[in-house]
Amino acid sequence: MAFIYEQIPEQSFKKIEDVYTWAKNEHEHLARIPIYGILKHGARFLDDEYLGDDNTAFRFNQAGIRSLCSYLGIRLDTLDLLERQNLATDVLNDLLSQRAVYDKLQTQELIVDESSNVIVGIVSNSYVGYSNYQFLKDIEKLMSTNMEQASLLPEGSNFVFREAYSINTQMSLRFTIKKQFGIVKGRCGTSEDKTELGFQLKNSMIGDSSLNINFFLYRLICSNGMTAPVGSSVNRLFHSGKINNFYSRLSKAFDEITRRVGQAGKMIENLGALQYSPELLARLNLSDMIFDIIPGSKSKIIENYSIPNIPKEGNREENRILRETEIISHIHELYAREHSNRVFTSKWRDSATMFDFINIFTEYANELSPAQKIESQEKAGILADWIAKNKRKFH
Repeated sequence: MAFIYEQIPEQSFKKIEDVYTWAKNEHEHLARIPIYGILKHGARFLDDEYLGDDNTAFRFNQAGIRSLCSYLGIRLDTLDLLERQNLATDVLNDLLSQRAVYDKLQTQELIVDESSNVIVGIVSNSYVGYSNYQFLKDIEKLMSTNMEQASLLPEGSNFVFREAYSINTQMSLRFTIKKQFGIVKGRCGTSEDKTELGFQLKNSMIGDSSLNINFFLYRLICSNGMTAPVGSSVNRLFHSGKINNFYSRLSKAFDEITRRVGQAGKMIENLGALQYSPELLARLNLSDMIFDIIPGSKSKIIENYSIPNIPKEGNREENRILRETEIISHIHELYAREHSNRVFTSKWRDSATMFDFINIFTEYANELSPAQKIESQEKAGILADWIAKNKRKFH
């Protein structure tokens, strides 16, 4: 049978108080345990599920076993294919006993949820830990108007908490700035289609990513968000150096990105000024980027609308453009939801815009799991950023 592990836990939060409760609980229960220590005491894989000895045994979630597999030199999807009982155990123990692997693990530490004895990841013993609980407190401090420790975003704060997500130990926080928003205009004047500007801050405790900050845009008409790249190395902070200096680096990055948030508003303005054109999107070879936002969307459209392959006769490039144009033109029919579908033909627009097109994906993302939602909204933001920066190509 295949090795048994838990799925990666995912949660979403609408109240910052709930984020604090979760982060505090995580902070109290996560521990770092040197792998060398448990191997020295004879730890091994057991019963296609555990790592341990006769006294203590740990289970894994998907992120934890995938991380360990990378050190053992085997892919998790390969491990999943093993069917004979205890074959996975035998393979993992054989790899674990190899000298090169053993030496590689000497400097690694397990991240363990001690409330359940589940391994959730692996980090180097030189990795600078920065808990999500400390991350929250530091962000709260940065958002306080008097730069002292705030109390869950007080009335005087310039920021509004929108939502948060936890995926394993990765936390994503989303805030918008009060009284700053983009407005889309059309032939009937200015509508109430407002988008608040802000940012997403993301931290991880298992070394799978740096702390990063990107723009976050929250469209009020349909309560959906999108993250867009800042476009500078200032948005990434690596867990390195002295932890005492981390807050200083975070503060500088936060100030810089807050100062640049107007760039996100400019992006909305650019997108809202561009007429939606499936042909131009196809001609600019954006099909792969578009259909990567919702995995499987291209094949589903091709199947649902019986779109044939590119014909061999004639100009192959023009035939490709015609086919990709047709596929893209069906996206709103299959994936637009209540608000994006209504906005697509709104009286406030002279015609559908590229901003309308991008929001098909961001509203659809609200139906997905937290991990899929964040990924789709980030990919939509990358596409939006590219289109806005290359607006001259759409005229």
